[in-house]
Amino acid sequence: MKIKVLLLFLILIIQSNAQDYPFNLPDNIEATLNLKTDSQEPFNNLLLGTNIHHFSTNQEKDFVKLFNPISVRFPHGLWANWYDWRRDVSRLFGEEKFEYKQGVDDTPRMKEVDFLANLYIFDNNNIKVGIDGLTALNSERKSNTGKGFSMMWTFNMSADGTDFNNGCQESVARYQDLINRGFEVKDVEMGNENFYPGQRSSIIPNAEDYIARAKSMSAALKELDPNIRVSIPLLRRDSWANPNWNSDLTVDQSYFDAVTIHTYVGSDPDDASNSDEAFSTALTARKHLLASITDYPRKVTNKPIWLTEWGVKSGGPNAVSALGAVDCFLMMSENQDIFERANWFSTNGKLNSMLVWEEYIDGQGKIKERIKYPLEKTLFGSAYEITRSILENSTLIGSDMQSPNLIEGVKAVSARVVWKDGKATVLALNLTDKDVVFNVSVDGGSFTDTYIHKAMAFSAVDEERAVPYNDSPLSLIKEGTGQIILPKLSINTIALSGVDFTEVLPSNNFNIETISETCTGRNNGKLIINTLRTRNYSVQIAGLDYSFTKDITIENLNPGNYSFCITVDGEDFKQCFSLEIESGNSISGKIAQNKDKATITIESGEGPYVVIKNGNLLMTTNQKYIEIDVAHGDEIDVKAKADCQGKLSKKINMLENILAYPNPSKGVFDIYIPNDFKEVSLHMFNVYGQLISNQVHTVKEGRVHIDISNKPAGIYFVKVGLENKATVKIIKQ
Repeated sequence: MKIKVLLLFLILIIQSNAQDYPFNLPDNIEATLNLKTDSQEPFNNLLLGTNIHHFSTNQEKDFVKLFNPISVRFPHGLWANWYDWRRDVSRLFGEEKFEYKQGVDDTPRMKEVDFLANLYIFDNNNIKVGIDGLTALNSERKSNTGKGFSMMWTFNMSADGTDFNNGCQESVARYQDLINRGFEVKDVEMGNENFYPGQRSSIIPNAEDYIARAKSMSAALKELDPNIRVSIPLLRRDSWANPNWNSDLTVDQSYFDAVTIHTYVGSDPDDASNSDEAFSTALTARKHLLASITDYPRKVTNKPIWLTEWGVKSGGPNAVSALGAVDCFLMMSENQDIFERANWFSTNGKLNSMLVWEEYIDGQGKIKERIKYPLEKTLFGSAYEITRSILENSTLIGSDMQSPNLIEGVKAVSARVVWKDGKATVLALNLTDKDVVFNVSVDGGSFTDTYIHKAMAFSAVDEERAVPYNDSPLSLIKEGTGQIILPKLSINTIALSGVDFTEVLPSNNFNIETISETCTGRNNGKLIINTLRTRNYSVQIAGLDYSFTKDITIENLNPGNYSFCITVDGEDFKQCFSLEIESGNSISGKIAQNKDKATITIESGEGPYVVIKNGNLLMTTNQKYIEIDVAHGDEIDVKAKADCQGKLSKKINMLENILAYPNPSKGVFDIYIPNDFKEVSLHMFNVYGQLISNQVHTVKEGRVHIDISNKPAGIYFVKVGLENKATVKIIKQ
């Protein structure tokens, strides 16, 4: 095959005609970072999330494991609005075109669904999104680390139909399917960018329809799990189609927990006419990104921001785009009270990709694109790798920066300092086209100790660079003491020696989970302690001493109340807890049948509960009241968490409680049969047990008509069906 590489080989620098730096700055620039070690805050790792694609082939799965995403959003993009979870395919819901109300005057307009042709391609070719592969990856991760992916789910707002009071049965079924697959379902986006008419449907054509469905979905999901959180999509700029979208959706704020925002600085993938790819835009990206929040969603609600799509690009994956992206990460770390989650778009898709793609000619002579192997990183990938290596699992140390401004609200040099792995490290950006003298002070005193300074620096604003995936993008600048110089247009890491810092454990450092005894007398309760920070911890449980550094599981505990304190070796720290290991008990309850429904009521026994129909898993749930569809002859089993707790069982017999009317009569009777029977066999006996009739009768409108006018008066017994026979006593007068 002929291959054209889009980004050239190992550390080959591409320079189209070098562009001018867009700001006028002094010839000599100096910046000072002032550390305040008494101010500290845990960094929120979820701000380092990404949108990652492709989970099906072994090669794709290998990359997911290699990248090890902080969080996974599934599905993502506009295709999430058309996701059919039963088929794992995006397809059209509703009509191709629909009428919606546009503008403040509600002008009727027609709209065709966006990318309709692509939806038909996906549907007709049964192109999978990849839930089975993601399930396998999540299971492997749980097996290896004890915990699956941190998931962000996007739910289809059209899947439940036009009846907004139907309990969202499709969405509930999807939730159950995800739980059954072993995923966590804690955060759910209710739709993707539904403020665009083309991303709605004929099912939810207007804001009021979206609101009705969102309220219904929120209620249905919270009934399954009161702790689940849901978000609504709000605009980050003005809209001619729905100018009041943000205010309309937030009149009532009781039905959502967070707000989803998608902001792209520079190149706009939604509307090229809104793009502003000036190099100055990328270098000031932090201001544009923050303004998209403060000027729009923050005007109508103070609920947390889930920035589940974002990107910075001015001309490509070049120097200014990478610098602007890292500055946005720093900005979000400064505003963790606003930003709760963030997902760069994307890791390995074509938009703002962290990987190099290439063109190739397929067997039919068509030019196509694919990820280049061996893997190489774009500057987006390199910038993210540097940022993640510093910020992930760190404690942010308070600081302020003295630096000239590029524009109001954007400093020429920005930085954050973190405490991680027992040392202080600075992540610093030089957004200027000049080398900058970089001073560091610690609690008012000048830093004069040793340091290790590394950087990824660029010679031009439009420079692009590809690096083999496993190679570090950083180069050593200096190791030792003396003046620190930030190269022009550079991303820097500076590891500082001798910083006296006592890290205070965050208030939520300990997550403690108890697992009750499985069954009475087993004495196999568990206590699981997970921590955010690594330390030399000690704890005494039931008279035994335990030491651990991060996580510990203490097993074989008797039921009862436990009080204990966790200490840190060598530190004046103690945090105490009281909790209970509950006794095990057997499952109890009942399965009641009503026509074609079975109602399961669980009175005792530990969940999650497994519902099995005819030997096949139907659902796994923590709900104690469950209603399922049944048919005659179905065998229903309900099991608790442990087999030793027993099970509830019932074989569905639709022929129970069959009635004859009128009864007594002169000989004409109607026997009422469930509607799903087309015909039944009736065996009639007299009081002496003699068979006097054996016929197959057609069921019409749920009943069978019999006539025994020619039989003597007396009592007769009619047995209905061959298996699970029901007997009806009739009296002929």
